[in-house]
Amino acid sequence: MSPAPGEISVFEERGRICSLPITEVDIGQNLPGGVMAKYPEINIVRELFHTPSSNLLHRDSGRNLMMPVQESLLKHITRTFFEEGLSSALEEATMSSNSLVKIGAKYCLYLVNAGNNMRYFLRPHLRDRTLASVGKFSETKNWPRSPIRCIRWHPHCFKLAVAASDDSIRVFTDEPSIVPVLKTGLQKGVTSMAWRPFTAGVLAVGCQNGVLLWSLEPNSHITRPLSQATHLKSPNHTPVTSVDWSPNGCNLITASINDSNIVVWDVDMNRSVQLKRIGAPCTQIKWSPDGCRLFSATMGSLFRVWDTGKWTSEQWTVGVGTIQSQAWSPCGTQLVFIITEVPCLYAIHFVEEQVFNNTSLPKQALPVADLTRTNVDGVDVGGRPQQVAWCPYGEHLAVSFSDTSVIAIFSTSIAKHNFNISPSCFLNGLPGEYPTYICFQPRSRRVERVKTVLTIGWSSGRIQYFPFL
Repeated sequence: MSPAPGEISVFEERGRICSLPITEVDIGQNLPGGVMAKYPEINIVRELFHTPSSNLLHRDSGRNLMMPVQESLLKHITRTFFEEGLSSALEEATMSSNSLVKIGAKYCLYLVNAGNNMRYFLRPHLRDRTLASVGKFSETKNWPRSPIRCIRWHPHCFKLAVAASDDSIRVFTDEPSIVPVLKTGLQKGVTSMAWRPFTAGVLAVGCQNGVLLWSLEPNSHITRPLSQATHLKSPNHTPVTSVDWSPNGCNLITASINDSNIVVWDVDMNRSVQLKRIGAPCTQIKWSPDGCRLFSATMGSLFRVWDTGKWTSEQWTVGVGTIQSQAWSPCGTQLVFIITEVPCLYAIHFVEEQVFNNTSLPKQALPVADLTRTNVDGVDVGGRPQQVAWCPYGEHLAVSFSDTSVIAIFSTSIAKHNFNISPSCFLNGLPGEYPTYICFQPRSRRVERVKTVLTIGWSSGRIQYFPFL
């Protein structure tokens, strides 16, 4: 079932989709009883335009007034070293008029390049460690250009964090007049976020410079936090591409496309432990809802499922491509995932002690849904999958795609060892929009009649709430 041309999907009730003409859509009024009126209206592009730009204007005008300064060679090379690294500094030195410095810099640059080539030969995945390659392994569609980089609901209260393309994070609540903005110079290239369970306002942010921990006062009425973020950094562990808290809120785990090891942080004790493995660097991590297992994907065909009781891992491989996105079932016994090169949804069922012990039962991921691109009522749907999200009740599963703009919704159910999935409907946005990020709101009894809400970040910067009533 898909909306008719000129209509947009508004909500789902008892398996039926309600669609309205685009010209009549208003989230707070068109739903029965205005059930979504308490949800904040968010358009990140509009928020960015409304952000005061006086500082930027002064900075640009000041730059035009700056007079060029003649630097000494040593000072210029030193500044280049700190700003751009050793290789760039040596390249500057090779342009020196001093023949001795020029020859010495050329030999040093040759040795540095030879060392880098050897390291890339032994670990070819390190070539893709730059921030420009983050989008390649991000769940966010078109991450470098998307106005919305990440969306994260708080697990216990009505609080929504939205990371924008300007590396700022806005925290929305049911108080529309108060929108805290989290931003600091270290917060560049935001890739992921995670709220700490059982706390009111501790947010972990993965970015180019490592991990930043923000602490928001729950009763604060200011839009800028008084305290700066705590910076967590581990050697060779930047940029951080994935962060997640354990379900009990005790440990924070992080992954980086520059590091094959996963770092487990004990934030309260200010210490960390590495889960060391040899191979391709990690791209994504996700704790199961029961805390018994940990999923980790790599830049290669390998992914692991960890037993968090013994901290041992089981290795799995995909035939082609890499893991693009994954989601755990609410009970933690089912894992679904999608890969970059195959239009298919896969599932792994976990029986207690089966995965981590040698048994006669085969251990394999089973294809459960065909996502091949097709045309339904004149609309292209399916194709290469981009992101998968599972509702907290295990009844609805959403899949977005990298080459089409429609979201596919599946109905799911889990009964003991049986996993059932069937197609339900398709969701579309306004003309010209495509979904960049999707996630479900955790269990919430705050709004009557609303069982769960799919939150969609569209390419226009608009955030839509699609409720299942």
